[in-house]
Amino acid sequence: MEECGRFNIFFSRKKSGFQKVIIRGPAENVEKVNKKFLQLLEEEKAKSYSVAVPVKSKYHQFLKSKNGGNLPNICVKEGARAIFPTPKNRDQDLVTIIGKEEAVKEVKKELELLLKDLEYVVEDSMMINRKFHHYFVMRRDQLIREMTEVYAGMIINFTYEGKQSIRVTMKGEKACVEAAKKHIQRIFEPLGSHVTTQYVIPQKFYTFFMGPMYSRVQQIAKDYKVQLTFPDKEKPTMYIHPAVQENVKEKGGKNTKELAFSNQRKCKTILVSGQMENCKAAMKALEYLIPVTAEVQVPSCLHPYIIGHKGSGIKKLMSEFDVHTQVLQRGGNSDIIYIMGLAAKVEQAKIKLEKQINELQTKLEDHVLRNFKLMFTLDPKYHSKITGHKGLLIAQICTEYDVTIHFPKKGNRKIQDKITITGYKENTFAAKDAIMRVLYKIEKTVSKEIPLNHQVRDSIVGFGGKSMHKIMEEFHVDIRLPPKGSWNPNITVIGLPDNVQEAIDRILELEKYYLSTVINYDSQMDTIRNSCFYKITMDSSKCFIKKDVPHNAKGTPNSPNDDSEEFPKLKQQTPLKVLPWRP
Repeated sequence: MEECGRFNIFFSRKKSGFQKVIIRGPAENVEKVNKKFLQLLEEEKAKSYSVAVPVKSKYHQFLKSKNGGNLPNICVKEGARAIFPTPKNRDQDLVTIIGKEEAVKEVKKELELLLKDLEYVVEDSMMINRKFHHYFVMRRDQLIREMTEVYAGMIINFTYEGKQSIRVTMKGEKACVEAAKKHIQRIFEPLGSHVTTQYVIPQKFYTFFMGPMYSRVQQIAKDYKVQLTFPDKEKPTMYIHPAVQENVKEKGGKNTKELAFSNQRKCKTILVSGQMENCKAAMKALEYLIPVTAEVQVPSCLHPYIIGHKGSGIKKLMSEFDVHTQVLQRGGNSDIIYIMGLAAKVEQAKIKLEKQINELQTKLEDHVLRNFKLMFTLDPKYHSKITGHKGLLIAQICTEYDVTIHFPKKGNRKIQDKITITGYKENTFAAKDAIMRVLYKIEKTVSKEIPLNHQVRDSIVGFGGKSMHKIMEEFHVDIRLPPKGSWNPNITVIGLPDNVQEAIDRILELEKYYLSTVINYDSQMDTIRNSCFYKITMDSSKCFIKKDVPHNAKGTPNSPNDDSEEFPKLKQQTPLKVLPWRP
C-alpha cells in the first residue's frame, strides 16, 4: 500500500453483516488503493477455501505427532492449515483444512491415505537388547504411556527371548505400528554405540560442582544428551604400592585399610554415559565446573564496608556472580579475601570487588581531606554578630564554602575564644577570610541616633517595615526602632560610617517630605472647617431671625403652618389628624 501514496482508510464498526470501507485521499491514490484492496480481497478469498474431513478423535494425537502422521508438516509443504477441534467444539470428529483449493485437495488426499492405513489393525514385533528394557519402564512407564497416547491407543507387550534379548510386540492400526517401530529404532539404535566414562572430582569441590538442586550437572546432561550417574557406594581398588606395604608390615600391619582408603575418601567419581562424541563434549563441560580460587588484597580497614551490615554486601556479591567468598578472621593474614567459583564468574567477581575497593579508598581519602580542621581565636563579644540574626550569616558562609563552623559552648570558659572550621583545606582558609572580612566590617561599624517625628514615623517605616527594610538593603545598614509603647522618638542607624550617613540623609529627606505633606493637609482641613462653620452659622442665623413679633405684628390671613412663602412644600401636604388622648 505504500506505493499508492497518501490516503486514509476507515472501516465501519458493524459487528455483523457486510462492513463498509471508506478510502479518502487524492483521486489517483484512491483509485490505486481501491484496485490493490480488491486484489488482496480476492487473494484472501482464494486462501479461505476450507474442507471438513471426518477423523476419529483417537487419531488426532497421532496425526499431530512428528513421529506419527505428521499432518502439520504436510500442510506446511502444501501451503494449507489443519485445524483440530478443541474441547469446546460440539463435533469432535471433524478436522478442517483451510487454504487454497488445490492445496486443500492435496492435503485431503494425504489425510485419506493415512486414515485408510489406520483402519487396518495389525500386530508386529521387534527385538531389542535386554539391557535397554529399563528405558521403557523407568519414570513410571513414561515411554510406554507416551507411545500409547501418540499412536492411538496401541498395545505394547514385552517377552523375554533368551538372556540377551527382549521381544517388543505392538498391536494397533497399521500406520501407528509402523511409526512406533521407527520411533523405537531411533531411540535404541544409538544406544548400541553408547560408552561409559568416569570423571573424578575432588571431594572438597563436590557440593559446588553439583550446584543448587543438582542444576549444573542436570544442565550438562540435557545439553549434551548424556546420562550422569553418581554411585552411592564406591568400591575402591585395594592396590597398595609395594614399598608402602613393606613399611606397613614392619610396623605391624595395623593401618593397612586406612592407607588403602585414604586417597579414595578425597575424591568422587561420576559416570558419563552416551555417544562417544557427546561424552567427550560433556567431559570438557564438566572440567569447567571445577571451581578456581582467586585472592584479592583488601585492606583490613575496608572489610566492614565490603562485608556490609550482617554480611549484606558480601552476600550480594555471591548471589550476583554465583561464587563463594571467604574472609579470614583477625590474627591471620586478614588483608586477603578468597573468591571461589567458576573461572569466568570468579574473574567477574574479582573485577567488581577491585572496583569497589578503589571507590572505597577514594571515599576514605576524600573523607580525610574533608576533615581538615582550622582553629583560630576570636573575641567572644563578636560571636553573636558574626553568626547574624538566627545564624543566617554564618550559615551562608558554611554553604558558600562547603565547611562546618563550630563555636565554643557557653559553659566552657577555657576556650571561649576558639572557633573551629572543618572542611577541605582551601575552603577552610577561604571561610576564615570571609569571617575576618565580616569582623573588619563589625569593627568599623558606627551607630548614630536621630530623632524622628512621631507624626511621620509610620509613613517612613512603611507597612510591615517594608520601607525601612528597603533603606537597610540599599545602604547596607541596620536600623533599630524603639520598642512599642516607648516615648523615645530616636531611631538608631548602625553600619559603616559612609553608609550610616547616607541612610540618615535619606531618612531625613523622607521626614521632611512627609512633614510638608502633613502641614499642607492640615492647612487644607482648617480652611474646609472654617468655610463649613461660616456656612452653618449663616444658615442658623437666617432660620432664627426675629420677624413680626407680637408687639409689631400685623394681621395675616394665614397661620404660620400654612405659610406658603416660608414653607412652600406644605401646600402639597395634608394636615395631620388629631387623635384623642388615651391613658
